[in-house]
Amino acid sequence: MKAKRILSILCAAAMLFAFASCGESTATDTPDAAPISSPADFEGRKISVQTATTASDSLDEMIAAGATIDVYPYEKVTQCFDDLKLGRVDAVYVDSVVSAYYIKDSADFVRTWLSDVPEPMGICLAKGSEDLAAAIEAALDALNFSGQMNQIAVDNFGDDFTADLRTPTEAPAIPTEFKTMKDGVLTVGMEVGYPPMEYTTDDGAEYIGFDVDVAKALAELLGLEVEFVNTSWDGIFAGLEKGQYDCIISAVSITPERQEKYILTEPYVANQLCIVTAA
Repeated sequence: MKAKRILSILCAAAMLFAFASCGESTATDTPDAAPISSPADFEGRKISVQTATTASDSLDEMIAAGATIDVYPYEKVTQCFDDLKLGRVDAVYVDSVVSAYYIKDSADFVRTWLSDVPEPMGICLAKGSEDLAAAIEAALDALNFSGQMNQIAVDNFGDDFTADLRTPTEAPAIPTEFKTMKDGVLTVGMEVGYPPMEYTTDDGAEYIGFDVDVAKALAELLGLEVEFVNTSWDGIFAGLEKGQYDCIISAVSITPERQEKYILTEPYVANQLCIVTAA
C-alpha cells in the first residue's frame, strides 16, 4: 500500500512537471540549434520585435516571402529584452542604437549581426510646419558644429552614432520666424520607454535619454521651453496629424513613405537594424 502511494505521488509529480513544461514556451535550446548570425537564421526560431517598427516590417516581408518565423511582437522594446533574458525567445530584432544600451557593460546580451544598410533617423513634423522645420534643421547643425551633439551621443550610447551625418563648416544662423502650438514652448511627442533614446529614471520621475537631451538642446537654441507628450508608438503619427505636438523626436526612421506624408529633417543620428541574442 505504501509503495503504491509513493508510486502515485511520483506519477502525479511527473504529470505536473510535464504540464508545466508544455505550458511554458521557451526558446530553441537543442544542442544542434544553429547560432543566429543573420536574418537568414530566423527560420523556425522565436524572434522578438517591437510592433510598428522597421524591424517588424522587415520580419513581415520575410514571412510574406515564405519564411517560417515565430514572431513575438511587443508594444515596448523593453518587453523584447525581458523575454530574451528569460529565455523565451532566441533573439531580438532591433535598432542598433537601442542594442548599444543593452549590450553596454552587460554579460547578458551580445550583438551577433549588424545590417550594412543605413537607417538614418530624423525629426518629424506635420506638413505646413516648414518654418519650424527650417529652424530645427539649423539648430541641429549648430549642435553638430559646437560638438554638443557628439557629447550627447557619447553620454547616452557610449559611442557617437551622429558622426559625419552633419558637417557644417560654420555656425548657422537660426531662423526666428516660426510658430509653435504654445507660445514659447516646443511640444515634443515621444514614446518614453525606448532606452537609450527616451526612457525614465528608476523612480519614473524624469525623462532621460538621447532624444530627450537633443530636444532640450534644440529648444534652448530656439529660445523655447520644452514640453514632452508621452505617446504610444502605434499612435504617435496620428497624434502629430491631430496637432497634439509640434514635432516627434523619438527615433523616427526616415522612409519614403513617411517623407510623403510628413516633413522629416535631414538625419541627426545614424542607425542600422541588428540582432541581439543571449550572451
